[in-house]
Amino acid sequence: SKVAQVELRPNRRLLDSKFESYKLSLAPIPSYKAPISCRVHLVRVGDDNFSYEKIKCLTLHNYLTLDQWHPDNVYFVDSDGCIRRFHVQLEMHIEPSFAVFSFGFQRLGMKSNLPPTLHFASEEICIACDGMRSVYVLQTGDRNNRYSNTWKELYKHVEASSAPFILHSVHRKSTDESNIEYLDCLFLKFVEKMQKPSENGNSDEATETVIEWVSLGKRPEEEKFQLLGVRMFQGKSFPCYASLLQDCSEMHLASDSPFSFIPSWCSDLNADLSLPGELANEETVEDKDAPYEWKQTEEDVTVFIKLPPDVTTKSITYSLSKTKVSIGIRETEDAQANIILEGDLYLEAEPESSNWIVSDGKLEVTIQKRIEGRTWMSVVDGDNRGKMIVDPEEVEKIHKKLEHLTSDTLESGEPQGQIYSGDQLEECDSYYNSSAALVCFNATAEAVTKSADISSTKWLFNAVLDPSRPAAFVLRHDVDAIVWQPSVTGNNTSWHHLATFNALGYVHASKNNLKFCSCAPDTSYAALCDCQRRIYIYRQPTALSSPLRNRMSGEVVGNIATQQVTTLDNNADILGFCTSNSRMFVLMQNELVIFKVSSDV
Repeated sequence: SKVAQVELRPNRRLLDSKFESYKLSLAPIPSYKAPISCRVHLVRVGDDNFSYEKIKCLTLHNYLTLDQWHPDNVYFVDSDGCIRRFHVQLEMHIEPSFAVFSFGFQRLGMKSNLPPTLHFASEEICIACDGMRSVYVLQTGDRNNRYSNTWKELYKHVEASSAPFILHSVHRKSTDESNIEYLDCLFLKFVEKMQKPSENGNSDEATETVIEWVSLGKRPEEEKFQLLGVRMFQGKSFPCYASLLQDCSEMHLASDSPFSFIPSWCSDLNADLSLPGELANEETVEDKDAPYEWKQTEEDVTVFIKLPPDVTTKSITYSLSKTKVSIGIRETEDAQANIILEGDLYLEAEPESSNWIVSDGKLEVTIQKRIEGRTWMSVVDGDNRGKMIVDPEEVEKIHKKLEHLTSDTLESGEPQGQIYSGDQLEECDSYYNSSAALVCFNATAEAVTKSADISSTKWLFNAVLDPSRPAAFVLRHDVDAIVWQPSVTGNNTSWHHLATFNALGYVHASKNNLKFCSCAPDTSYAALCDCQRRIYIYRQPTALSSPLRNRMSGEVVGNIATQQVTTLDNNADILGFCTSNSRMFVLMQNELVIFKVSSDV
């Protein structure tokens, strides 16, 4: 089935073209501390973590989990393998954390490959991974009850090889009389695979990223969940977004390289989970019977078609408009043309600046891009027959842009809280990989039905605005940050522009030591958290109780956007950070700091 191309178009009514700046507020933010007697369980980057994607996962992991269903609760895993809960009703009197479930890290010979992860699928169900190989489904009871401290195990599975990492989960009940409970979870794994032997006889290991969509079910008379099925997706990058719709009819996935869907009933078949034109494997790319070859630069796309002997220029038919192309060859000047390439262009072209020539027995058609810098996934939308030629010069440009992200050796001279050195960062408008895409995978059709190109868009962060809906995601648009929420209208799924954080895209790019980003579920403010010490709060424009008048211009100002900066007392690494409408929670090794975020600034 053809993949529908969707463009993420902002709602201009939610953009403020007159926004000037944030006004620095010196109003103090009340903070409260809760000591942690048991250390937080950390997984450090070791010598065996040679994959950039895995190192990024370990370095940027958030060790603090906010219960979005009950925002008074935050959770972390201690060094003994216990899930601990802080129940905060009054900031003035924070009770000590208490254990609600134990993974049992004290077992000898066990080592965490990934950090432990938690996700609350519903008001009484939690999915937990211990960072080793065990996955748990836990019955939590009423988590809003401070005395509900014991969680019950409803399902446990031990992976044979790789440790899983929770991306998302949904708990639902059937709408018919059977009253069956369903639980769908998205897990991520890093799988080590042996590459083909090189010329010197050595075989290197490569890390692949695998996403598993696991479906569980439980009848009313049963106590524990049973495995119903697994869908697998294979790729090479850590996804920046993965979420299920509440009815689990679709999965939304965003990454800077494509994922391939692997049907469970036949592992030899591969349905590509990517933009049209992205090829699932190298065998497809190296198809020698391709009717044409093509390559691209930032400015144009060039198509190469091998011509039969004794073909003259009069035997070539060529037609190009802003949106369509048709290229054909006649065996004789009077014969009907054999169409080689025809259809809607992937993106718009400039016909006046395009041309074609015949050279060395090949027809070379150069199509000028209307929007320079945009990557084409194919020449004609939906036509994957052509063989794409990778230009070594373009590859070298990409390597130079990304060479600051990888290294043969890990530098130990940097401070522990520093993720990237400031002088290694590229310009603030650096783009994603050219194949970055946001796709919608339909569970019934088991294929991608919609796709949006995000190759020229900076992904900022994800945010849970409503726990009963898929997570929202925040993308940079010009200097702003736009909040996009997956939504369903009838049978149509789309990504809806829900809110805008003015100038936050520009602010985000200026923070060299940034580690965590978050926002309030009501989008009243956004918060940026450094590796150490500092947290920046950006409040959206709010109406003033008494309007102000600008002394220079005389203009009356009725609302104002403010910035606040809060500084922690010590230089300890910040391990976790999350926000609710009224609080910010900051986790460090020895304490939890709670900031009371007041709307009166």
